[in-house]
Amino acid sequence: MFTLRTLGGIALLMAGSSWLWVTPTFATRGVNTSGILWGITMVLSLVTVLGFCVATWALFAQWSWWEYAALGSAGLGLLTLVPYWFAAVGGGESTGTTAWNAFVHVLMVSVVAVLLMIPPLERWVDQQVMVS
Repeated sequence: MFTLRTLGGIALLMAGSSWLWVTPTFATRGVNTSGILWGITMVLSLVTVLGFCVATWALFAQWSWWEYAALGSAGLGLLTLVPYWFAAVGGGESTGTTAWNAFVHVLMVSVVAVLLMIPPLERWVDQQVMVS
């Protein structure tokens, strides 16, 4: 059954999986993906994906802490963009590609933050999610 909770869960899961884009696996062919910054980016990205998965699971289970998991994962995702930027540009990735990836992820984190931190919107989201 398609409900706003289902659509929100799908959106949250897709948002989380998009952090795989900033891993070395998705770098352009020929980009140097060795080094500590790429390693840090990989670990932070995977933990971010895991965090969004946990948040999605909690959302479907209707546990009230799903919002904290989503916000925490979004914050960790923002932190991930710092080593990603330096690793990608330093490894030879085009600045345009790197900037686009960063822009998409900052926009996504902004939407999550707006929906879960602005009280009227947060109440609306909570009402939609906690409805049986």
